[in-house]
Parts: sequence; C-alpha cells; structure tokens
Amino acid sequence: MELLCVLAALLTLFLGSAALTLKAWVPAGMAPLTVLSGIAAVFTLAGIAGVLYPAAWAVYALCVAGGLWALWPRKGQKPDWKVFFTPGSVLFWGMALAFTVYFSIRQPMASGYDELSLWATAVKVTKVDNSLYSTATLGTPWAVTQNPGLPLISYFFQFFGSYADWKIYLAYDVLYFACYAAVLSALPWGKWRVAVPLAAVLWCTPFFFTIYNHTIYLADTYLTSYGDVPAGLVFGGAVAMWLALRQTDGPRWAVLPVLALAANLKANDFVLSLAAAGLIAVDAWFFCDGPFKQRLARRTGFAAACFAAPMAIYYIWNIRYVGWLVARNSDSGGVGETSAALSDVVINGIKILLGQPVEGFFEERRPQFLQAMADMGHQFWTADGKLSMIGQGRNVVVLILVLFVVAFVLAAGWQLRARIAALGVLSTLCFVGYNLMLALSYGFIFKDFQAQSLQDYNRYIYSYYIGWFLIALGCLATALLPQLCNRVELDGPTAMFVSTRYTPRWGLAGQGVVLLLAAAMLLRQGQLVLPQLSVLGFADSEFSDRRTIRAEAELVCSYLTEDDRVFFVSQGDNGEAWFSAVFDFYPILVDYSGIVSEMIGGGGELGLPELRPEEEGPKNYYYHGFTAEELDSIVRGNGCTVLYLQTIDDIFVQSYQSLFTDGLEAALSGETLLYRVTDDGFAPMEMEVTAS
Repeated sequence: MELLCVLAALLTLFLGSAALTLKAWVPAGMAPLTVLSGIAAVFTLAGIAGVLYPAAWAVYALCVAGGLWALWPRKGQKPDWKVFFTPGSVLFWGMALAFTVYFSIRQPMASGYDELSLWATAVKVTKVDNSLYSTATLGTPWAVTQNPGLPLISYFFQFFGSYADWKIYLAYDVLYFACYAAVLSALPWGKWRVAVPLAAVLWCTPFFFTIYNHTIYLADTYLTSYGDVPAGLVFGGAVAMWLALRQTDGPRWAVLPVLALAANLKANDFVLSLAAAGLIAVDAWFFCDGPFKQRLARRTGFAAACFAAPMAIYYIWNIRYVGWLVARNSDSGGVGETSAALSDVVINGIKILLGQPVEGFFEERRPQFLQAMADMGHQFWTADGKLSMIGQGRNVVVLILVLFVVAFVLAAGWQLRARIAALGVLSTLCFVGYNLMLALSYGFIFKDFQAQSLQDYNRYIYSYYIGWFLIALGCLATALLPQLCNRVELDGPTAMFVSTRYTPRWGLAGQGVVLLLAAAMLLRQGQLVLPQLSVLGFADSEFSDRRTIRAEAELVCSYLTEDDRVFFVSQGDNGEAWFSAVFDFYPILVDYSGIVSEMIGGGGELGLPELRPEEEGPKNYYYHGFTAEELDSIVRGNGCTVLYLQTIDDIFVQSYQSLFTDGLEAALSGETLLYRVTDDGFAPMEMEVTAS
C-alpha cells in the first residue's frame, strides 16, 4: 500500500514535469528539479501561513491537471513523446522508480543521532501534524529553526499513506537524481558515450567526497536525512542546470526556484545559494549571445532575480519567521536569541583579519577565531585532514581545478572558454569566502568545544566540494558540445548578423577524460566501500537494533493514549535512547524527563545525589542527581501521566523504590515497562512484555 502511495507521488511529479516540458519548454532532464524546488517553495510559504495541508492538495491537483492538460491530444495531434527521452530524464526516472521499489522492499530506518534528534523527527512531525515542525508541541526543548526545504520535499512523498522512514531517504535521493539529471541535460543522445560514464561519475560523487576511510560500517550516503550532501548537490546542480539551459536555449526562469531551494536546505548554506546566484548572474550578464548592449535591461533583471530568489527565502524564513519563533520562545520562558547577529560577526571578523581593534565579545573570541582558521588550514594542507576518498582538501581542489582546465582546453569557441575560465576563477574565490564563513562560525557562533575540535567540519566543507565538482562537470559536459557564436559584422552602412558554429577541440580526448574519471572513481569507491556496506547491498541486520527498539515503542504506545505524557527512564543513556523514544512515540509526547529551564534531562542516569558513580563514563557524565521528592515533583510538575522504564539499575531502585506503589517489583520481574502516575504513587500498568 505504501509503495502505491509513493508511486502516486512520482506520477504526480511526472505530470508536473510533463506540463513544464510541453507547455513551458523546460527540457525534460531539468523539469523534475524545477518542480521539486517549486514544491518546496510553495510548501514553505504555506507552512508559515498555517495552511500546509490544503496547499499540498492544491499542489497535487495542479500538477495532475497541468500534466493531463499538456498530454491530452488535440485535433488528432499527439504529444511529442521524444522530448521526454533524454539522457538526463531517463537517468532520473529510471533511478527514481528503481529506488522506490528497492526501498519499499528493504525498509531502511532512521538511526543516526542527528536523524533522531532533528532531521527525521522533523519529517515525522510534519507528516503527523500536517504543519511545520518548528511550531510543533513536543515534550522537549524543541525550538527548531532549521530551514524546512528538505523535510517539505519529504512531506510531498509522505503525503499519501502513513509515515515511513524509507520515504525520507527516497525523497532526498530523488532530489539527488534530479540534480544529476540537470548536469546531464545539456547532452543529447548522440553524446551517449559521454553521458553514460558521466552518470557513473555522478553516482559516485556523494561517496567520493564524504567517505575518506576504508569503512566497516554501512556507508549511508544514500541512506541519510542529513542536509549536507543535498545542500552541495543543489548548489552545484543549480549552476550546472544554468549551463544546460543556455546550451539548449531553455527558459532561464527555470533555474530561479532551484536557487531558492539552495537557500532553504540549511541555515549555514545560505552563502552557497549566493555563490550559485553570483556565478549564474555573471555568466548571464557578461557573456551575452549578441552585442553587449543588446537586451542589457533584460539580462540585468535576470541577474537581479538570481540573487532575489535565495534572498527572499532567507528573509522570509531566517529573518521574519525565525525572528518570530525566537521571540515566542523567549516570551514562553525560553532562552531567546543565543548568538551574535550575522552582520556583526562578519564585520568584526573582517576587522580582526585586517588587524583592526574590536571590542567586547569579539575581542574575547579573537583567539578562538584565529585558532579555527589555523586548524582549518592544517586540515586543508596536511594528511591529518582526510576529507574524501583522495585525501585532504588540497587534493580535492586540484582535481576540481584540473577539470576546469580540461573543459577550458576542449571548449569550442572563445566565448565558452571565457565563460569556463570565469566560472573556474569565481568559484575558487567563492571557496575562499565559504571557508571564511566557516571560520567566522567557529570563532563567534559555535560553542568553544565545537571550535576546539572543528566539530562537523568535514560535513560543512564537503557541501562546497560536492557542488564545486558538479559545476566543473557541467562545464566539461558543455565543452564537449558544438557552440553557436553570434556576432555583428559591419558592411559599410549596413550591419549583418553572423552565426558561426564551433566544434570542440580534441573531442575524442575529452570523452576519454570522462571515461577515465568514471573508471577511477568507481575503482576507488570499490576499494573503500564494500558492496554489502553500500546502499545497494546492506544486510537486514543493519537495522535490527532499531527494529527491536521500534517494536517495543509500538508495544508501549498501544497501552497509551494521545493525551498521555511519558517520563522516560533509561539508566546509562547518553541521550540517544531518549531521542529515539521521542521519535518513535510521536504523536504521544515523551517528556524532557528533567528540568527544561536548567537543561537537565533528555536521558541520562537518575539517582540520589550521593549515589553518583565515581568511575568515568556515561553514567557519571550524564548523571542527574535528584532526591525522591524532587523526582516526584518533576514528574508531576511536568504533567507526565506515565513513566516508561526502558532500563533501570541498582542506583535507580535504591534511589526511588519508595515512589512506586509496588516497590518496582513488577518492573524488576519483567512484568511491565509502564507505571501510571496516581495520587498514591506510581502504580504498575498491566501489559504483555515480550522477551527481549
């Protein structure tokens, strides 16, 4: 049943794409990315307005109606089906259908720490509530301001049927494939010798820039709900799509929703969307197809629109909406704004780089900022910074710049060579700017311990590497195609418009470069990622622990009502089990199980203050010392109606046995996991507990 629901979503996506292709002349390989980007933008605005559910119905109806209108034969005419069969579109629809069937059979599950604490939970909350997760009521300090683009794309695929983890991965992989199709869209079938190895290169790209060691665990590049890989692919895919649009003479507006999506994936990737907008704007404004003054106002308007698309999303969400969320959180007892304003961070960071004095907070953070820059440089230049399958950042940059050079050498005509050179130089400058943004974040926004260890630096930097690589591939694909260059020749008092067709230089050698790159990347991936540890061959046991935990959560929830609020007890937990329970139990609320205002709770070890273990470890580090009276007051004061005793130990029994009407006898004998909060104490609930 769930498979049919997702196939219905894919059919709707196809109809929407068909309408753009047949009626708006958007090439078939680029239409899916444009439609997905448009859906994310509409859902974002609808979610902010509180009308997400009816808006979803309207989007589905519009796509279906538009597709039927475009495909319906008129006066004996039939649709030109050939326009749907391009290398890019065939790759997209083939991979989308294959992964739909595959994931529906294999049923991968959300299991990563960040998935359960944010990314997957946001999708489930959106699906269950049919509204934005940022305003959801959870039993946690839930004040999520992360951009909603990815969860809302997943919502499109979750809309029919029940929530399922595998639909998250499918939705994000469909977005991956849409970006791949955009890169291939400049190539006609006559260039299949380039398109086939280039498709292999694109398949390897997320692995190539995110896996930097021989792994013995599942390489979950295509099984993750994190936003770092999609951010890079959409960033690069937008520029590559623009190159394909110019090559195929497609409508330029089609790239604008993609630029908006690039700004709507992660808050710290807004700079990527601006980089993509800048690269496209420069290419469109400076390198026109005719005389420079021809259509200057139109080109200027388009260049402005390229920046306006991501900036509008940023302003609506990150300035207006998040500002409202922060104010609401502060009014309700939250912490409100917790970091310096972005403008102040940039201004004072640049002052420090220029050797000028700064004051207060920024002077205090000066050493942290400078140390972060030094550490990032160390990661880039030395073998300590293995961030990809070919090592540290310098190796990645060399590979990407070599692709730009190859594209420049192969390109047909001076104009295309100039465009490729400009894109190569400007994208390199954007890389420097992106690194400055990361350094400013570590210096003035992130916590001290995050800066000291450059926490998640690999995830932040490979977003740019992935996008930059796609831009280079887009230039290479375009360079292997003939080019029409237009110029005006004066003949006395008259002028004549002349078109010249240039063919690529050393085209066969260029095809060999693409084939060699594909072979090298496939070989390297095969060396580092075993087939049984990839998305195509993971074992059923990979998610066995999560299936056991999910089954217990479903059993427990069967004894609860939606009005219950659960106090979670799992002794020795480092927070992962608590996040898992919050995710699995929803819409039943799992309490923070502690004191929210003091950030004490969210899993850990509960016990009397004097019983804190002396040995180092999770029980010591996450120890919450409450007296029996304090714990009873917290449970009742938080409005909890049930205690879920997932795991208890001697410390818990010794500390709180008196609070339970049976002295915890039922829990210790394995007869129950649940205790109801009553006036007389915590009373055991009858339930059938399966043997673990």
